Amino acid sequence: MQTLAMYPHTDRRQHPRVPVDLSCQVNFSDRMAHGRLRDLSLGGARVEMPLHVAAYTFDRLTSLHMRNIGLVRVRWRWSRDHLVGMEFLSPEAIRQALSRFLAEHAPPEGIRPTDG
Repeated sequence: MQTLAMYPHTDRRQHPRVPVDLSCQVNFSDRMAHGRLRDLSLGGARVEMPLHVAAYTFDRLTSLHMRNIGLVRVRWRWSRDHLVGMEFLSPEAIRQALSRFLAEHAPPEGIRPTDG
């Protein structure tokens, strides 16, 4: 029997990611940090943090503020080096603004969104 594990390059994401380069604010229960959005989807974001991820306590991560999109509650999904993956907990609250932003920043036809 074949499984997805046999195909490591299969993208199991529910929403395609769009590469971006925008400033954002990452909010924790006890502080905030400025970061750079590196890619974005209807389900989450990849953010580059100014310090190595070991400097942050991601169990205290609460929200992400994206200019021209809004504030959304997030949950930590993964982190490596200076990058952190976040899942949107309430994407419906910003879906309209996020959909409009993603449509405006979609890659040209024939160019695949970021996979990993």
